[in-house]
Parts: sequence; C-alpha cells; structure tokens
Amino acid sequence: MDKEEALNDFLKGLRIVLSNALAYSKDHPYLIKSVENFKQKIDALFTFLSPIKIYIAVDSLFIDGRKLEKVVLYVELAQIFHQRKIKSIELRQGLVIEELIDFINGISLPIKEILRQKGLKNILDREKNPHVVVDDLDYSQLLGGEGEEVKEVWIYLFKEAIERKDSERINEFADNFEKILGKFKAKDLLEDEELKKGLYDFLFYLRDNQKDKFYNCAGKMFNSFAKYKDIFDEKNLNSMKQFVKNFNTDDFSGLLWNEILAEDSFDILSLKLFSLISGEEREKEISASLLSKAANKESLQNNPRAIKKTQDLLTASESFTSENQPVSEVYRNILSSLLKEISFEKELSFDRGQLHTNYLFIMLNLLDEEKDEERLKLVLEGLSKELEGIIREKNFKYLKMLLGVLKKRGKEDPAFASISERLERRISKFAELIIWEEDISADLGYLLDALEKTSSSADFCLDKIFREDKVNPYVLKLFFRFFPEAAPLFYKNLEKKYSDMEFLAKVAGSLGQLEPSLAIEILKYIYAFANKMIKIEALKAMRGLPQFDAEFIFSILQKGDAVLKKEALAILAKDENARKRALERLLFLPSHWGRKNKIIMENIIIIRDLGLREAADYLLPISKKRFFWNKNIRKKALEVLKDWNARQD
Repeated sequence: MDKEEALNDFLKGLRIVLSNALAYSKDHPYLIKSVENFKQKIDALFTFLSPIKIYIAVDSLFIDGRKLEKVVLYVELAQIFHQRKIKSIELRQGLVIEELIDFINGISLPIKEILRQKGLKNILDREKNPHVVVDDLDYSQLLGGEGEEVKEVWIYLFKEAIERKDSERINEFADNFEKILGKFKAKDLLEDEELKKGLYDFLFYLRDNQKDKFYNCAGKMFNSFAKYKDIFDEKNLNSMKQFVKNFNTDDFSGLLWNEILAEDSFDILSLKLFSLISGEEREKEISASLLSKAANKESLQNNPRAIKKTQDLLTASESFTSENQPVSEVYRNILSSLLKEISFEKELSFDRGQLHTNYLFIMLNLLDEEKDEERLKLVLEGLSKELEGIIREKNFKYLKMLLGVLKKRGKEDPAFASISERLERRISKFAELIIWEEDISADLGYLLDALEKTSSSADFCLDKIFREDKVNPYVLKLFFRFFPEAAPLFYKNLEKKYSDMEFLAKVAGSLGQLEPSLAIEILKYIYAFANKMIKIEALKAMRGLPQFDAEFIFSILQKGDAVLKKEALAILAKDENARKRALERLLFLPSHWGRKNKIIMENIIIIRDLGLREAADYLLPISKKRFFWNKNIRKKALEVLKDWNARQD
C-alpha cells in the first residue's frame, strides 16, 4: 500500500465511522467494531504521516500540504467538522481505541450540545485523550460558512454575545450583518423561533448602545424580508411584526430615512411593506419624526441617487396597488414633502446604464405593440443590433422576455414569425451553447423550453457529459428531451463512471428538471451500482422529487443499513400513508426473546433523529414492554417520548 491509498482508505474509513456514530450509541458493538476497523486505517497512514493533521475549511480539507476539495467525500467531511466549529484535528502515534471512541462520540453529539459545552476541544479530556488534539474554530471564521449548515452555530453565538455583553464580538457581527443574514433562508428568519429571538435581542442591544449600527442592521433585516416572495402573506407579516413590536417612532423613522438615503433596492414594494409593519396608527408620528430628521436637507440635497429614488417612489406610489391596497397617503405626503424644497439647480449626472436599460425595454414594448410592418422591421433590426451585447452580458431575464414576445406575436400572426425567425434562431443557438458553462441562470430554463429543435447530436452531448464532465440540470433536460432513444447509451456511460464519486453526485443533484419518473429511474440505476456514499446522494436527490417509487424505497427500508434506512424513511415521511406503513415496519417487528431488539433500537434512533413525532403512538407500546430482555428498547423509547414532550412544553 502506498501513501495515496492509505490516505484514501483513512478518509473513507473516517466517513463510515462518523455515519455509524450518528446511528449507534457509544457502547454499541457495531460502532466499536467500526472504530476498530478505522484504527487499522489510521495505523496504516501513520507509516507515511506522523502525526496525521487535518485542517478544515468550509467545503475542503488540507492534509499533508494538499487541498482536498470538490469530491463528495471531502466536502461531506469538511461540512461535518465545520458545523461543529472544528478548525483542525491532529492524531498522534500511540492513539488507543478508547481515545478514538471518545473523539468519534464527541463529534456525533448534537451540534447544540457541542456549542453548549464550548466546543469539542473542551469536551475531550486532554489527560484521557493525549493523542487526539482538536483546535476549535474561532467564531469570526464562521463568516465564511454556508446557510443551514451553520444556523445553529449562529443562534448560539448571538445568544452568547448578548448574554456576555461582548461589545467586540457584537461590533463584528454588526459590521458583517448582511453577510450573516445571507446564510439564512427568509423562511428561517420568519419561522425559526430560536433564531428570531437571537436576532431580536441582538438588534435591541444595538438600539440601546449603538444607534447608527442599529439602523443599518435593522435595514439589512428589513431588506432580507422584502426579498421574500410571500412577505405580504398575513402569517409572514405577523411574524415580521414581532421583530418591531418594541420599535418606537424614532426607530421607525430612522429606519425609513436610512433606507431612502442608502439602500438602492428600496422600492415601492419595500415602502408598502414598511407601511404594513409600522402600522396605520403610527403613520403621522413617523411622518413628523422623519421630516424632523430631514430638516437639514443637505444629506438628501447632495445625494442625486436618493433624490431620484424619492421621485420614483412618489411617482410609483400614485399608481401602485397591491391586493387593492394603495400605499398610504401619509407616506406619499412624506415623499412629496422631502422633495418640495430641494433645489434642482445642480445638474444631475446621467446614469448611462439605466438609460440603456430603459431603451431596451422601450424597444421590447414597441415589439409587443407595433402593428405597422415596416416600423416593426426597424424595431427587429434595432434589437438584432443590441442582441450581441445582451448575449455577451448574459442578460437571461431580458432574453426570456424578448423570446416570450416573439413567440406570442408569432402565434398571433404567421407573417411576423417569418420576419422574426432569424432573431429567435440566434437566441436558441446561444441557449444551446451556454448550457455547457458552469455558472448559469435559472431563467435559462425558459429559453431551453422554447427550443423546437437542436443543432447538437446525441454523440456530441454524451461526449460533453462523460468525457468533459459537463453536467447540470439543463444539460440533462436537453439530452433526454431531444434524444430519448439514446437513453441506453447514457446508462452505459453512466455505469462506466462508477468510481467517479464527484461526477455521480453531480448527476444525482442535477435531475430535478427532468420529468419525475425519468429522474427516479436514473437515480435507481445509479443506486444499483454505486458505493454507499453515492447511494446516499441518490436517496437525497429522490427526497427532493415530487414523487417516489414506494416499492423501491420500502425495499431499502427493509434491507439497508442504518444510514440508508434513515434516508429512505425521510423520503417515505413525505407521504402520510407511506409514513405510517414505514413506522409500522420499523417498530412493530416480531422480536421473540428480544431477537430483533438490536434492529428495533436502531430504528428508534433513526426515527428520533428525523424528528418524526407521529411515531409517539408506536413508541408508547414499546416503552411498556415487559421482560428483562426488552429493557434497552423500553428505556430508549421512553427517553425519546420524554424528550419530545419536554420540547413541546
């Protein structure tokens, strides 16, 4: 065995033992056996590396001077450690099984528990574990983390900083607040009660101690909400109002003033949202406070962009309606008053970019409405000249609207279709070429759907996919739409890549654009020949599809190991009937003299980890089972039920 093989075996063994630790208790024989196997892989690597030191980034590992990235195995390990605030791990010669079990068990603890105990380094007893050295990640390094995977960490950090009144840390949070908010989905900000409380306490600490930063951070929070497509839903509005329930008039007027002066994205919808959350009963007070703040109009006078924004808001507010509710007259008067005494003697500079954007949309409107054929040809000629620049800038949104108008008018008038055909062909050719690039827009889907034929061939597509590893949802959608007869060749090439974990994971994650039944068949095919890591990726991809093959998933639930069963159950849990059948199969196993208790214990842990509280009715009988051989599963069922009840309270 050479160094490369030893390192690869070590990393695979590490991933396997971590998966087992998440499924089995510390003293479970299966976990102990798994740790023993992993210890052998560590000893083999010690031959080439001593000590073994792993540095962790957000989605990559650094070992022996090498950066290991992009492969699913490396990314998953990096994310597991990063979630747990681990910066580096060092394994030293002399390591024994007991130390290794303590280390693996520490990593498998719930993230909240690791944070509560101040990190894994603090959990591991240095005297008992001298050959395992862990360095915890400093909180500031988490600014490079990603959304959901660090949510619990940030909840903890906000809470800890406020409780300790750690002004240095709070300042850093405030300075990076937009970046931190970017880690969360709008749904988290609206529905996660723990996160909402942490952010609320943080904002009000700033309000009482650093007013400027309070306005800035409150504005960033407001802008995050304003981007949420369902923000005008009553439930979401009520959730947002909880953040501002203790805002006073000065807080509201300061927030609005800050948005008008400094926030480019503040538009008429944002103003509408502000009026709804601040409340009709406070509009006049906020108006007076805002005009008082603006009494010295130099801040607006010398800000041409803010003046233009205020003008645009005023113009839009006069015609804007949302669900038949116009923007409040009070806020329209505020905008009018802000502009009333401003001198326009200074010439405002032209925004050439905005001017060109306006021109393009005027051309689009003319294309949609012009009836005269000669003038229509001039419009098409003008758009044809602009098309090269639009394509160069990859302005997918405009191309989508342009193609939509071309298709619409072509259906209405066959004569129009004949003169616009050349323009459509250029857009279609661009769409076919751009799908092979890495960074593409979701609006490309519309352009591809509009394709009536393709200039590519099945062989060309297969070569790009399997020789050049060019895989994304649009590539697969185009291939199976135009070359369904080449599906056997696709499957044949797919199986040849059985050892390329990164490629197979990319394919599995790119099937969401396909018809669900086809996506399921491809994922089942991958599952049949892939290793365990890719099987997990395939099941995760199935979870994101709107339907599933119940027979196939139930077969995994019946025969798979703990990790695969957990993924299978997560899929079945989406359907009420399938969920009930799955819980019955997992928990109502005949177990004479406790013969199946080991499996039942494993299944209870899986159900607990997925948080399937519907299983309470199934766990209750288990918690009351008689006879000494049922002691462990009885105890575990009771433990889970108590935990669920405590959280509910």
